[in-house]
Amino acid sequence: MIDPLAEVVSLLQPGAPFSKVVSGAGPWRVRRSEAGQPFYCVILDGSCRLQVDAHEPIGLQQGDFVLIPSAYGFTMSSLDQATTEDFETVPVARLDGEYRLGDQSGPPDVLLLVGNCVFGSPDAALLVSLLPQLVHVRGERRLTTLV
Repeated sequence: MIDPLAEVVSLLQPGAPFSKVVSGAGPWRVRRSEAGQPFYCVILDGSCRLQVDAHEPIGLQQGDFVLIPSAYGFTMSSLDQATTEDFETVPVARLDGEYRLGDQSGPPDVLLLVGNCVFGSPDAALLVSLLPQLVHVRGERRLTTLV
């Protein structure tokens, strides 16, 4: 049986030229408005919360994969309820190339691989319109390996 989602993604010819490892500890919250940029995230360890505009919040856990094909506004935060709407964290670049959110010392509560992807298809705008606004896959280790 043909998987329509897989077919559309295949036609998009996705690439991931930019990605970074991000860790977070304690309370943290990051808001992004990416103006149509495709965003992806893999939870490598721990858990956090994702709130995409016009969607209910999602608790993300180790092994989860998220794709927002045309991101316009979303928030990622710690599970700690101390993160309020007016609280925002600036990622700190570390010497090892990782970025850190929240408490800069101690072990991380979450480890993420995040990035923006590009679509090589000349019909990318049309194909993206066929995708859901948010793709969340839980526990599919193949996706983590592919990313």
